[in-house]
Order: sequence, then C-alpha cells, then structure tokens
Amino acid sequence: MHMTVERVSYLHEREIDEFMNMIEHSFRPDVQEEVVVVRKAVSIVRKGSLFHYWCSADGSTFEVSLADGTVENVVKLTFPEMDVSCTCDENEWCVHKMAVVFYLYSQFNSLTEWMHNWQRREVEQMALTISERTPEAWNQVLYRLTAPLRDMNPSESPNVFLHESSLLDQKMIPLSPFEYEWKPLFELFYRLHLLDAAWTYLYAHLELQNHFTYREWQVKMWINDQVSKLRNHVHTLGKNPRLFETDVFYASLKTNARELVLHHDGLFPARLEIYSIMWDLLYPKDAEREREMATLLDEDKADAPYFAAFFYLTHGDEEALQKIADKTGGEHVDYWLPLADHAAELEDTDSLYVIMDTIFPHIGGYFANINSSNETYHFIRKIDGLLEEAEFPEERREELFMLYGEAGVSAFGDFLIERERFAEWAALMHRFNIPYDGIEPDTLKFVLANDPASVMPLLHTYAMRFIQEKNRHSYRRAVRLFKNMKTGAKKSGKADFWNRYIDTVREQYKRLRALSEEMEKGNLNL
Repeated sequence: MHMTVERVSYLHEREIDEFMNMIEHSFRPDVQEEVVVVRKAVSIVRKGSLFHYWCSADGSTFEVSLADGTVENVVKLTFPEMDVSCTCDENEWCVHKMAVVFYLYSQFNSLTEWMHNWQRREVEQMALTISERTPEAWNQVLYRLTAPLRDMNPSESPNVFLHESSLLDQKMIPLSPFEYEWKPLFELFYRLHLLDAAWTYLYAHLELQNHFTYREWQVKMWINDQVSKLRNHVHTLGKNPRLFETDVFYASLKTNARELVLHHDGLFPARLEIYSIMWDLLYPKDAEREREMATLLDEDKADAPYFAAFFYLTHGDEEALQKIADKTGGEHVDYWLPLADHAAELEDTDSLYVIMDTIFPHIGGYFANINSSNETYHFIRKIDGLLEEAEFPEERREELFMLYGEAGVSAFGDFLIERERFAEWAALMHRFNIPYDGIEPDTLKFVLANDPASVMPLLHTYAMRFIQEKNRHSYRRAVRLFKNMKTGAKKSGKADFWNRYIDTVREQYKRLRALSEEMEKGNLNL
C-alpha cells in the first residue's frame, strides 16, 4: 500500500518535532552563515525541489530525492533510530537533510511561523544585551544586527539590498529604549552601524559603476535617506539637555563616526556630510574639536587630512588649511570640492581661494574623465561659480573655458555676456558652430539691444542656413532674422549698408519664389 507524505508526517509527528528541535539548537540565528543555510533549506521546500518519495511498508524509513541546483541528492530518514543520512556526505545537518525535515514538518505546521520563532531568539538575546545600557553592548549588538548587509554580495540586486535593510529597521524597533532621552541616541548608533555595514555595497554601486541606471538611483536614494535620518536624530539630540550617563555614549559616537569615514573608500562627499553633521551639531566645544584634529593628524589613513581640513574651515584657520593643501596637493579634486562647497556656505572667501587654487592645475584632468554630458555641464557651472565666489582673476577663469572646449560654450557665453563682450560672444558661437536653436532667445535680444553690429555676421550665417533648408517655414524664420538685423542696422545708423545687403540677398535668391514672397511681405528695406 502506497503511503502519502501527509501520512508519514502524521505517523511520525513526535520524531519530526524532535528533528526540528535538533535543528533549532544546532543553528544560531545570530550567525549569518548558519542563517543562510537554514534559509536555503526553506527555499528548497518552497520551490518544490523535492521529488521521488519512497517509504517502507511500515513507514519507519523515508527516502526523498531532491535537486540542489544541477546536483541530485537522496536523503534517508530512519525514524526508530532517529537517524538522517544524505548522499552529499556532509557532516551533521546539511541543507538537504534540513529541507526534508522541513518538508515533513510543513504538512501540518507553519514553516514561516517556525522561522519567525527561531529568529526571535536572536532578538531576545540582543534585547538582553542592550539592557546593559553601555556603548560596548550597543556596538556589539548593532554590529551583529547589521551583519546581513556587511556580508551581502555587491552583485545582489538593489531590491534585495533594500528589502534586507527594511528587515533590519524592523528588527531594530524592539531593541530601541523607550525613554525619550535614550531613543534618538540609540537610533543614531544604529544608523551609523547600518551605513558602515552597507558601505561595501554602496561603494560597488555608486563609485565603481561607469553609468547611472535605475539600480544605482535606488541605492543613491537609500543613502540619501539614511543621511537624512541621521541628521534628524542629531537635531533631536542637539535640542535636548544631555544626561550625565550619556557622556560615554557620545564619546563612543565620535569613534564610530571617525571609523566610518576613515576606514572606507569612495563616496567622499557622503562621508564628509556624515562627519560634518555629527561634529557641527553634537560637539561644539573647542577642546573636543582640538583633540579630534590631533587624532586625525596622527592617523595614517590617506583621507584623514581632508577631515582635518574640515575643522580648519570651520575655525576659519586659513594658514593651517594652506599647510594641508600644500601637503596633500590638489589631485583629488572630488575630495576638495565638498570642502569648497562648505567654505562657500560659510562665506569664507579666503579659505575657498586656497582650495580652488590648490585644485586649479588638476581641473582639466578631472574634467577629461567625466563621461556624462549632464555631469559635464553641471561640473563646469559648479567650478566657475566657486571660482567667482573665491574672487579668482577673470583671466584664470577664461583659461578653463578654453580648456573645456565646446562643453563650456554655455557657461563661457554667459561669462562674456555679463561683461558685455558681445563681439567675442558672437565669435564664440561661430567658432563652435552653435545652432540658432541652441541660443537662448533672451540672450540674443539682449545682444541686439546693446550691440547690434557685433551680432550681424552671426545672424547672417543663421539666415543663410535657414534658406538652404528650402522650405517655406525656414524661409519665414530667415525673414524674422532679417527683421532683427534690420532693427539693429537702423539703431546703429547703417541704413545704406543694410539696403545694399538685403537687395543683394534678394537678387542672389530670386529664383526661390517662396523666399521672395516672404521677403516682400517682410518689408525689409529701410
């Protein structure tokens, strides 16, 4: 008589419960490697990878074949002896043995509920440790809690990363203290640990990628959200009076923040923002800042001087900033730019000049490695804006515009217009063959109103291009340009020149009847 899986599970309920108890006490939910094995066994069951069952006539022996990738294994359960064997020959509980026990257990029980209860042991143990209320206990627990992100392979999808992060947020909630004075402090500890654990994944997706897709956008939004939450926690702590008991926690936070920003690579703007949030709002005393600067200068990490430069900026110590700039050089333009932004926010022109002068010789090399046209546009605008705020000589700013080439036409054009160098502006448009539709209408009106003669050759070029397109719509556009040129000629007192010019154009293209009609309608002679 054939015995179903449900029947086997019913007959050996006690033995299966005993097997489940063995698994529960053999694997720890706070050890990530063991969690992965248990989850894989559950996944095998849910995917339906078990097949070809065989059961002895008395139901004492049960064999199952199951597929684990491309490999097929056979698991044998002997209930009277409480023995489990697998053809994979792994010791103790392999993933295949667990999958078969889980499958039998799931016939009359909830495997999801068992997983939840098993994982709850970890949370209960963490809660017990947290109750000690020491920074060492908090750091120990939060390091364990965030281990899944620390161990995550960078090749994993951002959806998996975001899901795992969301699960950690949920696990953190029951660990957080109830008291209002302690809650934001604990959550700040958690946020720093979360960022620390995720950094390898963040670096792989946001620093090493040469393109920016929706996947990278997801990761970018995540880190922005974490920094925003960190800022909120810091603001909350900054508004409340500190308890004497929290002093050791604030001391530990300094170390946590320093290790986060110094022991990771890449994403320097994010690291500087995290560091500045912590120090701007939580540690205002000069003595604390002096000690931190001394610690940074003693560090052998290559990035440490840039964080020391942050303090010199905050203190307005231009001489010390210059020493760091001389020592580190300006090759790392992407490190200095966030500091330049900070100097601009502080309206510290002298410090900003030091920074921009340091990176100036290296801007061209950095610019050459930018791939995205959108990034190129914003980079040029950003650099010129900072140079202007630093009160750099205009000649040096023009040096960079020459270096940018066509990519810098928009910014250089605005630079020339602001200085009413209209003839040079028109020559710039000519040089890089900028199309008529690539010029802002308001800019053209402004030039015509102030120096119409300078723009006449440029408008002539555009009008001839429209005529060469040989359609009535383009002819009308050419006539509109002629009208602008007519107004400019009248304003500059060159009526005779204009009449000779427009008559020459009319004669040259007299065979184009549609153009002649549009020019006649335009009443172009003065």
